[in-house]
Amino acid sequence: MIPRPDYISECSLIYQSPFRKRPCSDADLEAGGDPHRLEHMGRHKTISDERVLQIARDLFGRGGHTVTTRQVADAAGISEAILYQRFGSKDDLFFAAMRPREPDIDEMLGPAEPTGDPRHYLRTIVVRIADYFGTAIPLALRVITHPSFDQGSLARAHPTPAVMIRERLTVRFKSLARCGKITAGSEAATADVLVSLAHDWALNGVLSPASRSSNARLIELIDVIWNGIRPHRNQKPV
Repeated sequence: MIPRPDYISECSLIYQSPFRKRPCSDADLEAGGDPHRLEHMGRHKTISDERVLQIARDLFGRGGHTVTTRQVADAAGISEAILYQRFGSKDDLFFAAMRPREPDIDEMLGPAEPTGDPRHYLRTIVVRIADYFGTAIPLALRVITHPSFDQGSLARAHPTPAVMIRERLTVRFKSLARCGKITAGSEAATADVLVSLAHDWALNGVLSPASRSSNARLIELIDVIWNGIRPHRNQKPV
């Protein structure tokens, strides 16, 4: 099985919000400015907590925990006093902003009883899982470098959707096995290996972006696993 360090595995399950504007540059941060600042929003108008967290997530994702609450407040168009009133402290804001949303399992893995070509299904869902980890891992690395980071607070602040992904993927593999589309008896192990593959592929892309190859190489690796679970010629549905 592909190795997956525990601290990375736990931390890299953080979901990054799809909200992305033009990322602020280092020059923006050093100058105290930010392209996300809501110039049109007056001090007396409201902005939702989720919107503030999205802005904070983007800033912290770019600049780490050194981003100031003043920069977040200015970008959100509110005062620092309101920011502290809503979120308590800078650390609370940081961890709240980095808190993941659970992935949409049905969108990621498809229906509980997959139809169509099983090999194509494997290729599709592993690429989707890898894309998910690819957006989650950069945020996780920011969390790891926070001065207040510890495993206990991480466990409280960040759920581990990879466990849910493995469990739901196992359900779908059992459905494929019942239909005779994959070999029966190895559904859970296959799900674990494929999720690990997706995780490590994404991790390598984050840590060594220059060395990352196209998804064609990932497809080749998926096909190796497929060759181990493809149905036998005379295999019948269960």
